[in-house]
Amino acid sequence: MEFLVFGEDWGRHPSSSQHLLSVLMHDHSVTWINSIGLRQPNLTMRDLKRINEKITTALTNYEPPAVSIKPRKIIKPLVWPLAKSANMQIINQFLLRRQIPPKKYHRIIWAALPTAVDYLEISESDLVIYYCGDDFSALAGVDHQYVTEAEQRLIQLSDIILTASPTLQQKFPPDKTWLLPHGVAINNFKQPTSKPTEICNNQPSIGFYGSINNWLDIKLLKCLAESRPHMNFYLVGRKDVDPFELKQLSNIHFLPACPHNQLPGYLQHWSIAILPFVNNPQIQACNPLKLREYLASGCPVISSNFPAATEYQPLVTIATTVNQWLEAIDKLSQLSELERQHYANRAQDKVKDESWENRAQEVLQLISSALKQKKYSS
Repeated sequence: MEFLVFGEDWGRHPSSSQHLLSVLMHDHSVTWINSIGLRQPNLTMRDLKRINEKITTALTNYEPPAVSIKPRKIIKPLVWPLAKSANMQIINQFLLRRQIPPKKYHRIIWAALPTAVDYLEISESDLVIYYCGDDFSALAGVDHQYVTEAEQRLIQLSDIILTASPTLQQKFPPDKTWLLPHGVAINNFKQPTSKPTEICNNQPSIGFYGSINNWLDIKLLKCLAESRPHMNFYLVGRKDVDPFELKQLSNIHFLPACPHNQLPGYLQHWSIAILPFVNNPQIQACNPLKLREYLASGCPVISSNFPAATEYQPLVTIATTVNQWLEAIDKLSQLSELERQHYANRAQDKVKDESWENRAQEVLQLISSALKQKKYSS
């Protein structure tokens, strides 16, 4: 089989699609099409910088560093995102068609973005999978009307729909929708590693990694840091919003995004790992990759209240008020070495069967069944 993937930019951040396809590409050919966008760009500094980045990478042989395995081909499409005019769509399809390699085997389309629907007719597919990892209708910074319409078209054309959470699963036709929760690279996060130099010694440390974005509860973090000045809070990742309220606090440390294989070093040496999210439809539907990574590392976890996190109670402590957060922080930061090891054993045992390899096998079984069904019905 061969996979033609419409996803985010390869290597830009470790998405669930990238984890899954990294397993599948050991035995199957994978062509990865970098992001075709979820909204039309504006003349903002951020968008102009992103446009320049896309053009530069498309015209050069640049590849993201620290990625051990890569697709057979990475396509960097020079298409205009969310082209709404018929003429522009024709031009986009013409440009992308020239970059897609000829089909050799059963071709599976893996569409991780609803806007991939505009390119299905040029893709020569035997099977179309819509992999839905987010509630795109609630996702900040996208063209909701266009993306919602694109998603409805993709639903109709998909043979299989995979969702990362039960909340997302409820949106789609039950006869062709399956739940595929995120997996975890268990051994990577379980294997002991050295402490990063940025982590201070002899002080409790509370950490989060991921983009600093609108779904992060900045006010909550500010209250926690102010209430526990003797504790250090580490936020690892790129800043998509300006957390100016937090920059004034000396015990909040912003660290740049790092390669995925360096994250275990932080987790294994933090006192606590946190998921301090706001309560909105996007979060209620999400299934964060980092949740299982936190557990696989053995680091105690505190989280806001959303379904994917409550599934792992009591290993994940759920807090809905500032006082509950502070009580949980005080309790977990005082665990003895023996108590922490006991917690780590239970947490790692909980996720031991949730590897990306197991998730990939689930995908292959669904594909095999769907291809047989199409063969017999044709």
